Amino acid sequence: MINWHKPARFFLHIEVALFLMVALVTTSCSSETPEPEQPTVNQSTPSNQNRNFAPGLPWLNVVRPLTTDDMLGKVVILDFWTYGCINCIHVLADLKKLEEKYGHQLLVIGVHTPKFDNEKNLQTLKKIVIRYAVDHPVINDVNGLLASYYGMRAWPTRVLIDPKGEVLGKVVGEGRYDQIDNKISELLTQHKAVLNPSPIPIRLEREEDDTTLLSAPGKITVNADSIAISDSLNNRIIVTSHSGKIKYIIGSGATGRLDGSFTNASFNSPQGVLFNDNLIYVADTGNHLLRVIDLEHKSVSTIAGNGTLERKRSGEFDAKSIGMASPWALARLDDRLFVAMAGSHQIWVYNISNKQLSRFAGSGREGILDGDVDQATFSQPSGLSIRNNWLYIADSEASAIRRIDLKKNQIETLVGTGLFDFGDKDGDLQSAKLQHVLGISVKDQKEIYIADTYNHKLKRIDLESSSVESLIGDGKPGFLSTIDGQLQLNEPAGLALYKDKLYITDTNNDRIVVYDIGSGKTMLLNIQATR
Repeated sequence: MINWHKPARFFLHIEVALFLMVALVTTSCSSETPEPEQPTVNQSTPSNQNRNFAPGLPWLNVVRPLTTDDMLGKVVILDFWTYGCINCIHVLADLKKLEEKYGHQLLVIGVHTPKFDNEKNLQTLKKIVIRYAVDHPVINDVNGLLASYYGMRAWPTRVLIDPKGEVLGKVVGEGRYDQIDNKISELLTQHKAVLNPSPIPIRLEREEDDTTLLSAPGKITVNADSIAISDSLNNRIIVTSHSGKIKYIIGSGATGRLDGSFTNASFNSPQGVLFNDNLIYVADTGNHLLRVIDLEHKSVSTIAGNGTLERKRSGEFDAKSIGMASPWALARLDDRLFVAMAGSHQIWVYNISNKQLSRFAGSGREGILDGDVDQATFSQPSGLSIRNNWLYIADSEASAIRRIDLKKNQIETLVGTGLFDFGDKDGDLQSAKLQHVLGISVKDQKEIYIADTYNHKLKRIDLESSSVESLIGDGKPGFLSTIDGQLQLNEPAGLALYKDKLYITDTNNDRIVVYDIGSGKTMLLNIQATR
């Protein structure tokens, strides 16, 4: 049973807000579910109350900024999150269930408290709110004002407030759905006389969103005949020719987990895709499943996962008997399909021959510890590439590039030093800095290409000279350079190399950029919709 406390009212006044404009020190995303801490809240209350909640901060999904009057008479959850954190994304699913259960008696307010510099961008946050179907109000707490006020120290954190405006306590880490659910039910009964189930003034960002052929493409894979793209926001996989002509659209577009024909099957925010002859393996991230597309029989089937979010720290299991934790990227060596398990900070393996699923590397704790695969730690691994018995990893929350010697089962870090050591710096491997890197593709023993996602860049690592250099991008989200006409990037997330062409999922620009390694020129893959 959670021990909820009642230390303070939730009103945030202008005087207090100005006083609390201080630097926020937090820990990183947490896949654990520690006991909730007693909140640290500044309790000074000026006599002249200001009815605005968090004055001056930008809001999304609302007609106007909310006031304290909007919140009184409802159970309020303040969800402190940052959009690159996979554990925060897991919490969004729990919050949606609670919102559907309690309707207007519950008010969830997302307090977006950025970890990375890039996450402060309001326009990008709008895209994220649409991508993850966030339908409740969201505040962009760029300077950590509200986070400081409510004593938030780790992502994700939920603060619970009763219908009279009393702060009860906070829960850190993902999970805890049942305890929060029970507490909401108890509060609604306890405060029945003062409940105000009137709807608040919502205007969803997605209602203004334009539909595009590709929407937030996540990952990409290429073979001699075709290109396959995870069209993540549209919940489908698109297969084209090298010229961009669409061969197949796989998935109905509805959010779901149905197997079956190309038109009936459904996905939920798929990410990793990988060709294997006439098959395409898919990391069906939102469903916590591995799927396989059979191009010959035009069918989709589930090969691993049972659809639940689950973490198995060790052992080998029948692949469809256990849950998974947001599989994000794929790579294959012989019968081993490696899976970047972003949600549990591990690398797993699906054995294609015996249909077994097992943990391969990573203790499950978040970190950047090298060494033996059993003790080493990762931080939301989100990109994979294999070359010459080395498995290369884009370790996003550590802004790092790691690799595993598959013969010795040893892990080493090429670029990156810690969870909060990020930036945009080229040069030698020891001093270079990246920012939430998601994509990786290895050309040969010396060249590695990376999608430096939050720096909006394509970069190359030269292992021969032990250096990093930028190839595309100026460090800001862009579309087209006004100087030289080169294509710019906006949060590129996936890479696939075929011959001398590098295919890039330009996620927030909803397109595929092709980079010619020889000439250094860029072009668009002209995807032609079927008629």
